[in-house]
Amino acid sequence: MDKKIKVLFIIDTLETGGAEKSLVKIAINFKNVTPVFLQIYQGSTLSSILLANGIQVTNLDIVPGYHFKRIIKLLIPIVEEINPDIIHTTLFKSDIIGRKLKRHFNVPLVNSLVNNSYIKQRYTNLNYYGKLKLYLFQLYDRFTCRDVDLFISNSKAIQATNASALKIPLNKIQVIHRGRDINEFKQIGINKIQELKDEIGIANKTILLNVSRLLARKGQLDLLKAFKTVSKTYPNLVLLIAGEGQYRDILENFISKNNLQNKIKLLGSRNDIPSLLEISDIFVFPSWYEGLPGALIEAMMAETPIVASNIPENLECLAYDEAVIFRKGNIEDLTEKLIWALQNGKEMKEIAQKARESAIHKFEISQISDQYEKVYQDLINK
Repeated sequence: MDKKIKVLFIIDTLETGGAEKSLVKIAINFKNVTPVFLQIYQGSTLSSILLANGIQVTNLDIVPGYHFKRIIKLLIPIVEEINPDIIHTTLFKSDIIGRKLKRHFNVPLVNSLVNNSYIKQRYTNLNYYGKLKLYLFQLYDRFTCRDVDLFISNSKAIQATNASALKIPLNKIQVIHRGRDINEFKQIGINKIQELKDEIGIANKTILLNVSRLLARKGQLDLLKAFKTVSKTYPNLVLLIAGEGQYRDILENFISKNNLQNKIKLLGSRNDIPSLLEISDIFVFPSWYEGLPGALIEAMMAETPIVASNIPENLECLAYDEAVIFRKGNIEDLTEKLIWALQNGKEMKEIAQKARESAIHKFEISQISDQYEKVYQDLINK
């Protein structure tokens, strides 16, 4: 490439969600693209990483909400000054903002597809008014997505469900998986392992780990119920959950009612996930539906043995010989698979080695960033 392509990334926040983390990791590995980030709403935890890598970040710091008219008015002069070759938006509000900006700027517009927003299970879990609200959002999303030049989906599963829900032609959706840097998953050493265990208060324990936002669809209540049973057989067992979210109160209530305060620890948001993976004996991922699960890819790269639900998004990352797979939402099956994993440590280590090799082949960050750059170049050349 003779001239670097300037891509303006518009995103709701730069907090530590999966989509945000993945996009930041991709951007800092670009070779032939100049990324510029524009954060709409409050929440800028990841901006320091971008700035440390010489990437421009503009933060509107808008109070959470919609405020689309106000935001568009603020954005027009900013986008004019940046003068991007491509605008790439991620997450629903930013997608809508990007589509509205398209009326003012004759540049290609890319949207990310990162969630199963309109699948049947999500509708099933809502009351009548919730279903109606989600359906109206779906119609609005479907109507406005016509203005998008290209979609980048983080998985084939997400490509299929969104193509159906939003009536997007499959040839307008490019699938590029999320990536991770294998260099982040280096061994931290015995002393640091012990320090981290002492900090959390889990020295000499067998450790289960889940990394995810605290949401109903992440299946963490299923995990807590299974853990309650398993811990009766394995009293030395502890469960760590790293992440934050609106489901915390429900999880805390279950933990309190079942007197599991000394066995289950909700760690909140953490910036030391590779270290947590290293100290853990098993990584458990019980989600009901996902985008493409970055946390699962991290566990694969860390060579932490995995027990995961059988949803298509997980199975797009993992083969059946690279993890122990249980039936989504089936607490009895999850319980049985956890017990099997705890009883078969040698087999779990062999499975984890296969998962790591697979992750390096499919998800190493440099090749993912290269795929993004090729898509941008092809779009410009159209």
